[in-house]
Amino acid sequence: MSMFQSKVCLVAATAALASVSAGCSEYGQPTIGGGASVVPQVVFLSSAEAAAGGEAAEGAAGSGEVAVGSVRGRVMLTGGTPTMKLLVKAGDDIKDKEVCAAVDVPDERLMVSGDGGVANVFVYLQKAPKGGRAVEAPAEPFVFDQKNCRFYPHTVVLPVGQTVKVLSNDGVAHNTHTYPAKNTSVNSGVAPMDREGKLTVVYKKAEAIPVAVKCDYHAWMNAWHLPLDHPYGAVTNENGEFAIADLPVGKHSFVVWHEAADGNFVQRKLAVEVKAGETTDVQVEYPAALLKL
Repeated sequence: MSMFQSKVCLVAATAALASVSAGCSEYGQPTIGGGASVVPQVVFLSSAEAAAGGEAAEGAAGSGEVAVGSVRGRVMLTGGTPTMKLLVKAGDDIKDKEVCAAVDVPDERLMVSGDGGVANVFVYLQKAPKGGRAVEAPAEPFVFDQKNCRFYPHTVVLPVGQTVKVLSNDGVAHNTHTYPAKNTSVNSGVAPMDREGKLTVVYKKAEAIPVAVKCDYHAWMNAWHLPLDHPYGAVTNENGEFAIADLPVGKHSFVVWHEAADGNFVQRKLAVEVKAGETTDVQVEYPAALLKL
């Protein structure tokens, strides 16, 4: 399995757009704006790594290599957590209920941990930084699955050129419909119990914001794909945590994007300074007043 594969769910897409596996379901899903007047608060906590790391960074700089550091952090909801109703309750009388209403289906627009960490938040650089590493699409396809009329995973960062295989573990037909700004849209049916992935999706261009993915047969089904042409993007895990490694030293401006935020932007320009051989810890406060549910 490559570093970009789907059966991982925690800190998605670090230095190689990967996810760190822990607490995942079978399908890699955590078990768990523009114009807005509320300004999220950001707290920076300095955290140097071991002295050996700093010495290694200095050695790299001396050899002509680009010195790097890392960023890790949490996105925390403040001001109270709204109660989210289920999208589908087991036993509901809906289309294809024998499959789609076999189990409860949560509303993944807002998934919050017990202490306020927000899952499924994208944190990324819109453009590759000077001196940054190139990204190569893995040969192994990324698996995008569906079960009980729910996409798995709900959110993912993908390298441009990566082949995405669309599978289904449902005994009913589905449809995968993407809504990109720069890439060619895909709108195709998926046969019941297709475990081979006859439908594939390839994003050839980076997108400025995540791409919505829907099923036209089951209106509540949705997911988000973010294709990038660099490895500096992540999705928060079920605790609201993320990590991005091997960033060139200097000041960087990150986008913090979430589907439930008014205008979708928690932060358009989250300024973070990366220092050689150090990990900069960031806490992003996401005010509940910014939510639009």
